Amino acid sequence: MDNTEFKKIVQETTSKYGFKYFKKNYYYELDNVIIVINLQKSNYDNSYYINYGFCVKDIHDNLQYPKCYECDITSRFVDTENKGEYQLDTLNPVELVMNLEKNINSFIVPVINEGIKKFFELFPQYSCMATLSLKKYLGID
Repeated sequence: MDNTEFKKIVQETTSKYGFKYFKKNYYYELDNVIIVINLQKSNYDNSYYINYGFCVKDIHDNLQYPKCYECDITSRFVDTENKGEYQLDTLNPVELVMNLEKNINSFIVPVINEGIKKFFELFPQYSCMATLSLKKYLGID
């Protein structure tokens, strides 16, 4: 698979879930949370990382299109081998779509349906990666 095909599949899959592409990121906006999905090309081989983040609007002033590094909690999708790296040389389109849908349904859809607190209910181990301002906002330690 080449870079163009990879990006096209990511674009098509994220748009099915309502994400909009803007300045190299995919965004989904809720009343109080902006969800960001970002592709990061590896410097070492023909692979990508797919990062995601949640940015709580109440914590930030006028942050319309945050980058992943500006989010209150960030992580990466995991590929079919539970690694965070998508090797384009060995990836096939059907596996990629299935994997993207699995990651979106696991990590993103619960936040869309029930809010940011749901993410930490499902994945309490991620609380150590949240910003202090998000921990304070949610009352988690």
